[in-house]
Amino acid sequence: MTRQNSIARYLCVLCCLLLVSTTQFANSVCADDSATNAQAESVWVTAISPIGSSGQFAAGTANGLLLRESTVMSFSATDTTAMSPLYSHPAAVWCVDSTSDGKTLASVDYRGNLVTYDVQSKKASTHEKVMERWCQTMLVAPDDKHVGAGNAAGKPMIWDLSANKIAKSVDLDEHAITGLAFSPDGKQLAASDGAGHVHLIKFPSLEEVGVIEVSEETVWCVAYNNEGDKLFAGSSDRNLYQMDAKPAAKPSSVAKGKDWITRIAISETGQIAASEVGGRLHFPSLGGADSMESKSGVWALCWNGAEQLIAGTRKDGLVTAGRSWKWTEAKKPEPEAKEEPAAEAEPATEPEKEMKPAEKSEPAKEKPAAKKPAKEKPAKEKPAKENADKKPAEKKTGDKPKKKEAAAKKKAAAKKKAAGKEKEAVKDTAKKPAQDVAKEADK
Repeated sequence: MTRQNSIARYLCVLCCLLLVSTTQFANSVCADDSATNAQAESVWVTAISPIGSSGQFAAGTANGLLLRESTVMSFSATDTTAMSPLYSHPAAVWCVDSTSDGKTLASVDYRGNLVTYDVQSKKASTHEKVMERWCQTMLVAPDDKHVGAGNAAGKPMIWDLSANKIAKSVDLDEHAITGLAFSPDGKQLAASDGAGHVHLIKFPSLEEVGVIEVSEETVWCVAYNNEGDKLFAGSSDRNLYQMDAKPAAKPSSVAKGKDWITRIAISETGQIAASEVGGRLHFPSLGGADSMESKSGVWALCWNGAEQLIAGTRKDGLVTAGRSWKWTEAKKPEPEAKEEPAAEAEPATEPEKEMKPAEKSEPAKEKPAAKKPAKEKPAKEKPAKENADKKPAEKKTGDKPKKKEAAAKKKAAAKKKAAGKEKEAVKDTAKKPAQDVAKEADK
């Protein structure tokens, strides 16, 4: 009986453990599904291009599931939150670009599919796997007749837009092509790769003319300056490099980041913007580089004119930054011929007006101090105290002429009275006997 009870207890404990394990597994599966769904719902903006000069832009999108169908959207720089779908892609879009007239869009995806889109007819044509492998980079050539692309197998390719076929392709080496840039004259193509090199290639023959060794780590992006004599490249070693657009040129770092520098965009005025995959942006200029942070990773950069930068992010969709770049505005010294200080001269006269009352008030305070000696004069002459006391009182009333005359008359009367008393005293002494006079003198 005891043995049966023990077996029953063991089976009960085992059932409880199985129930707990099953619950935990179910919760784990639900959590994984939730994470996968959240990742799938998070839309990345992977590429941005102006659609000619229309003021509209095209944006390539993707999500955490790279083999899932994605969409190319359009938007206006004045409201980047209002995005409208243009056409779909079989997989995550990695690059999108437009012809200069804005009539044709081209885009490539994670599977190597190329899609061309006629803007006027709103018709998309999908060319499945013509790029063979994943294409991280693609551009419409300056002649508006070809598309240049580079795939993960290290092969640059040229697509003929009118013939709808590959016009040319070559094998550079086994390293993936990560970035492409056309020179301003359209005669040369620069291609960065996973080995840290930049290849200089003739266009459209795709003949390699030289290599620049930039870094020992992957070079993710490359761009020509507007003059076409310099190249800029971003690397996994967190440096943004500048070099001459010549074979075997020596690169020098112009900015140092905290993460891989994967995108470069240069404005029509030559301002450079470079982004890190982690979200930090750099704006190199002569003598240094300004930087700013984005809330999430940056996947795409595009200038709207010279003042606004549009960035495609991993979590926050499209974000924009506007800056005046005042330190490059050398034209502003012209207004320094500010001989218009006519406006500044007017306020200069106002302080003078304000000082005048102050100058008048100072002498007013000094007057009483100057007249203090007048009180001492009567003390020396020691005339009747009444007259000395009356002088200040008369001055307080304003020293009117009539009062002055009255005071003068009183003075004259007092003098006469005093003179009369002295005469009487002389007379009295003359009448007294000599002995009385002598006694008074002794006293």
